[in-house]
Amino acid sequence: MRLRCLIAPVVALLAVPAAHAADIQQTREGVTLTYQDPSASTVADVRDRIIATFFSTYPRERADFHPGAPARVRIVMDPAYDGVAYVGEKEKSATITINPRWLQKHPHDTDLVTHEAMHIVQGYPGYASEQAPSWLVEGIADYARDVYGVDNASGGWALPTQVKPEHNVDTGYRVTGAFLKWGEAAHPGLVKALDGALRQGRYTPSLWKQHTGTELPALWDAYVAAQAAAARKA
Repeated sequence: MRLRCLIAPVVALLAVPAAHAADIQQTREGVTLTYQDPSASTVADVRDRIIATFFSTYPRERADFHPGAPARVRIVMDPAYDGVAYVGEKEKSATITINPRWLQKHPHDTDLVTHEAMHIVQGYPGYASEQAPSWLVEGIADYARDVYGVDNASGGWALPTQVKPEHNVDTGYRVTGAFLKWGEAAHPGLVKALDGALRQGRYTPSLWKQHTGTELPALWDAYVAAQAAAARKA
């Protein structure tokens, strides 16, 4: 009886993945990543998938949109941060900070790195200004997550296929990302043109007509109509 009581908790402990403090540096395809988790907040499996996702996505995003984007990037697990993930400014403009509690609850949402890595590629001046409206910045990042993501499905993430009454072009994130995906299909090169203008600080709403032949409000209306038509056929 004593032996059985001793073995049971040992087996239970073995069944729980261990988390270990980590300070890892890897270089691939000309990009160096430093992964830091000083508080041992993330299990090895999630850590390894975070690193693999970064190297699968960031070099391609960088090559396609901004080859001059930083070649040295940090990913930091920070239990004191209560959001999901973010890229900072100035000295933190090449650092992805992640809330490990989010990954504990959503261990397959590792493509959040794809979204955040695109923010490093973007590097736009004046976030949330007229020259870099936040809805478009975040929409492009979610467009990139859709295009470059490794396993969005396992993370329960997808761009919406229907437009809800409360949606608008400036809703941002997935809603704007889905609009950009539609716009890119109809007008190849649109997203790269917007991205370049944002990085150079010369974005204006007139660019939409310049690259699509249609003003932005009318373009959104056309997108809504197209999504509604697709829903009726489904």
